[in-house]
Amino acid sequence: MNEEEREELARYRLQMYKIVIPGFLAISCLAVLANAVVIIALRATKVRNATVTLILSLTMSDIWTSSIVAFSLLYNSYLPTVKGTDVNPCFSLTLEMMRSGGLITGTLHLLIIAIHHYVGIVKPYWDKSVLRRIAKCLCVVAWLTPLLALLLLATAFPNEGYWDCTNIKFYHTKAFRLSISTMLVAIFIIITTSYIGLLWILRIQRDKWRRQRTAPISENSYHQNGDSQTQALQQQSNGGERKVARENRTLWTAILICTSFFLGWAPACLHFSITYDGGPLREIRRFRTLFLFSCIQLCFILGKSLVNPLIYSLRIPEVKKEIRSMTTLPKWARKILWAKSDTKKKSTAWIPSERRDRSPRVLDSPTASDDVNKPLKTIVRVKANNNS
Repeated sequence: MNEEEREELARYRLQMYKIVIPGFLAISCLAVLANAVVIIALRATKVRNATVTLILSLTMSDIWTSSIVAFSLLYNSYLPTVKGTDVNPCFSLTLEMMRSGGLITGTLHLLIIAIHHYVGIVKPYWDKSVLRRIAKCLCVVAWLTPLLALLLLATAFPNEGYWDCTNIKFYHTKAFRLSISTMLVAIFIIITTSYIGLLWILRIQRDKWRRQRTAPISENSYHQNGDSQTQALQQQSNGGERKVARENRTLWTAILICTSFFLGWAPACLHFSITYDGGPLREIRRFRTLFLFSCIQLCFILGKSLVNPLIYSLRIPEVKKEIRSMTTLPKWARKILWAKSDTKKKSTAWIPSERRDRSPRVLDSPTASDDVNKPLKTIVRVKANNNS
């Protein structure tokens, strides 16, 4: 590449950075605000269990990812190219380690959530306080392990990494990038397999409760125990079906979140694995292709961070209710607006309603004993009365 081509490429880079990076920074700030609203809503629900702990930590990882992506674009790309500022190579390396660690952290959170759902469905009688403590410990591991491992790796090679921040060949080697990508793909395969198995288990449980509800009671049993046992069995079956339906909704919410993560990180993972030293996209002549690919993967990452709060607010009734209450005018404001309105009919057309939200709860769902085993007590009482 001659000098004229290099100058043309520098002008192209300067022009694109001036246009594209401010847009990505604005989207990053919007993603941070959206996820912050979800965290406030989760805290306002007053529910404190393992599910809320995991969702809070996952949402914080989205905030972390969006913030690191924005700051990395600003510090490593926009300021040195557009403003001509100097960049500290060690700080730039730390940002890259944080961004790669955030990718692994988010994926590990999804794996922990899949394990939590498996335990909650297969063994529903575990102590909730124990599950919450385990969830907290696993979240700490998911946050610290990837970042510490990458930081240690950056000090493991002599004359590279933090020993010489201008030389980070290890970060661009094919082996390093393919190993990270392979690990992420393996985790996603485990998550996908787990949710397929859980959906199959829920389908079997749903069919079981439906068969029990529709199964006829023998005439002898009916004369012995009467209508009370029949009603109790129907209540037990209905409770089991409600529990399965609630768990099914929770699972599909988690599957939607996993899908958004997969679609959001898949282009970034592919981009990370093919931009190694010596690869076809590392050539200077391929800068336009590489830049386009980088913009696409950033769009997917930030889009994922925007979609996840939407999933939380639409699929989790408790979060939806709290967000709605945040946007509802306080009572004193409604009274003022009511007094200033001409007629009651006009004011009720736009004053927010205080209807009770009857959506099934997801975060603080009853245990199996609440839904299924209570009718058994009725059966026991009926049998005791008949025996007496």
